Amino acid sequence: MAEPRAASGKSLLFLLISVTLLHSFNLQAVHDILYHRLDFEKYLPNFSHHEFPGVVSRTFLGPVFLSTCLRGCLGVCVTLSLWRMQREVRRQFGSTVAGLFCLTCASQFHLMFYSTRPLPIALPIVLLAFPVGSFLCPSTLVIIVFRSELSLYLGLMLLMSLLSRRLGILQLLYYAIPAGALSLALTVGIDSFFWNKLIWPEDQVLWYNTTLNKSSNWGISFTSLNYFYSALPRLLDRRTRTLLLPTVGFILLYSFLPHKELRFILYTFPVLNIVAARGCSFILNNYHKYWMYKLGSLIVVGQLVTNAAYSSISLYVSHHNYPGGMYIHCFSSMSLFILMYLLPKTGVSHFLELNRNWRYDKREDIGPGHPDMKTYSYVLMEANATHIALLKDSHVPLAFIQGYSNMTLNAFQFPFFSINLGDKLVLLERVPDPEHPS
Repeated sequence: MAEPRAASGKSLLFLLISVTLLHSFNLQAVHDILYHRLDFEKYLPNFSHHEFPGVVSRTFLGPVFLSTCLRGCLGVCVTLSLWRMQREVRRQFGSTVAGLFCLTCASQFHLMFYSTRPLPIALPIVLLAFPVGSFLCPSTLVIIVFRSELSLYLGLMLLMSLLSRRLGILQLLYYAIPAGALSLALTVGIDSFFWNKLIWPEDQVLWYNTTLNKSSNWGISFTSLNYFYSALPRLLDRRTRTLLLPTVGFILLYSFLPHKELRFILYTFPVLNIVAARGCSFILNNYHKYWMYKLGSLIVVGQLVTNAAYSSISLYVSHHNYPGGMYIHCFSSMSLFILMYLLPKTGVSHFLELNRNWRYDKREDIGPGHPDMKTYSYVLMEANATHIALLKDSHVPLAFIQGYSNMTLNAFQFPFFSINLGDKLVLLERVPDPEHPS
């Protein structure tokens, strides 16, 4: 069962090589660490996070680790952690549930997609596969260093362990206090060095997202049950209740934040997959008893096939979601000196700076109509007619770059859907100007 899951993760890694703005901090930080090596005294002021700090400061522990192992290893680490979880599922529920768990994970697009993304969200999954009895130290590290909001999820798991007496108070204090102190010292020490100021990144993130509630600036959803519509499994038995209650509690508590995205509850996917696999196993094991179970078995197989088909379609769509990252390769062979403005959320990162004569810029404080835009040899931006018109005196369109636009369904053709591409980006070239000679 490891093979299909590993193959799924590899295909997403190699076909979706670019990242968008939300994923860029870790990727840019890994680039800077790899490119500038250990000459921090000379190059640290030139690190991308000083020039483009973003909304909140994120920890450098993840990028330091990834720069050592490289990005592909993140997908391998997530796969190995899920395999470890599968072995525990096999021990608790049997081989059928374990097999269905593997198939569900392998065919689940978002889980495999984010397992190869350089996001702070993906890194904790590696540590969350530990059994309850040995998860204290890893969970403390995850909360303090990577994702402070996981204190809700892991706190509920901890409470369940205390109530069921699988964990004692003294045992909790024995492991949690040293692990917490070490994790805090580690993140404050390393991140203060890289950010050039005394900082605990996850403290800033928690303050920004919860106390100030500024995450709502990036969009809101008005129902607190938003996550439940697509995340909760339909079948439950006594043995899965301990797994599901903390998961449901975390999703419910986190749903009170106005800004909601599926990736924010990615940590719960493996647990929900275990519960779903247990329910599917119950149906399959009772296949011969009643016609309802036979129908249910067909539904179980059908949902796995549908899940795999959806993941394949999503993979194709996502491949066209990073037009900037794909297109920038075409210009890297030009030898002349060029100053280029890039739109970061199109998939462009420092790893695509393949020409030393090029200078790339992704300032967020300027836009079409700003005087500084006239100094750029090339501008890569959204194909917006109004924005293009603002630059008509200084730049001319050189090429339009297509990306995913929409999907149309047609029951009378095969395949019954078609992916439509549209102009998403435009590459503008500066016209000769006496005031700004090339």
